[in-house]
Amino acid sequence: MATPSPACPGAPSPDPADAADLGDAADLGETAGLGEAGEVAGGASTAPEWLRTLAGHLGDALVTGRTRPGSRATDARPAAVLVLFGHGPDGPDVLLLERAAELRSHASQPAFPGGGADATDADRVATALREAAEEVGLDPAGVEVLAVASPLYLQASHYLVTPVLAWWHNPCAVAPVDLAETSSVSRVPLAELADPANRVMLRYAQGGLLSPAFQVHGMLVWGFTAGILDILLRLGGWERPWNHSAMVDYPLPQGVPAASLPAPSSPPPSPPVTPTPPVTPTPRRRFPSTP
Repeated sequence: MATPSPACPGAPSPDPADAADLGDAADLGETAGLGEAGEVAGGASTAPEWLRTLAGHLGDALVTGRTRPGSRATDARPAAVLVLFGHGPDGPDVLLLERAAELRSHASQPAFPGGGADATDADRVATALREAAEEVGLDPAGVEVLAVASPLYLQASHYLVTPVLAWWHNPCAVAPVDLAETSSVSRVPLAELADPANRVMLRYAQGGLLSPAFQVHGMLVWGFTAGILDILLRLGGWERPWNHSAMVDYPLPQGVPAASLPAPSSPPPSPPVTPTPPVTPTPRRRFPSTP
């Protein structure tokens, strides 16, 4: 039986009912007690080899034709997201949250912890860790930053988002700090994300654009977050063949949770799927059973 994670310092106690898009890539400095990339202050990396290997291949791997900054991102607002991997009862997992339904933007949308940079943030690592602490009560001292990816441009919100990949070497219980901003927090096993039964294509009503999505933990993970997860699964060699013709239409029906969505439908022959950028393939391997 897995040992329950201790509570993060200053984090709220999870409610029993809840138990079940977003600067330039900065150098990793002495941020929140962290040393150089891949190291905890004063010691060698504690991250598992599979994650260190993934971090070593990150670089520009997450950049696509739609998110490549270019001149359009000159005055974009810097931001960061924390792509936090851990090892839970069901193996390697990643931390996701669902934004509150009342928000004016990104309402009810699953996402990585993260947000816009503050003037007091030393770099984008500091932004990602601060936002995670503010949103879900994460203790930065339990996090080892492994890599800072190239920033990605989000045209809709005019953000320049830096993904920060990290290892949760000392997990603690997390929960929404403010229910007006975050409705739930989930540690989603990578095996569930890679399961072909949980993968669909999201079809946008305007323009018929198609993009990958995941139906996991009662959430429909789509957009920016799903795009990153899709590339990471492929980059890590964990992607399994799945049905790209299984469709879910967007916008979603109002008030219908992702878990209640109808079964994906098969689309007509057009429009064609927008090809994803090539990522150096690696042989598919099993998920590690131990950190």
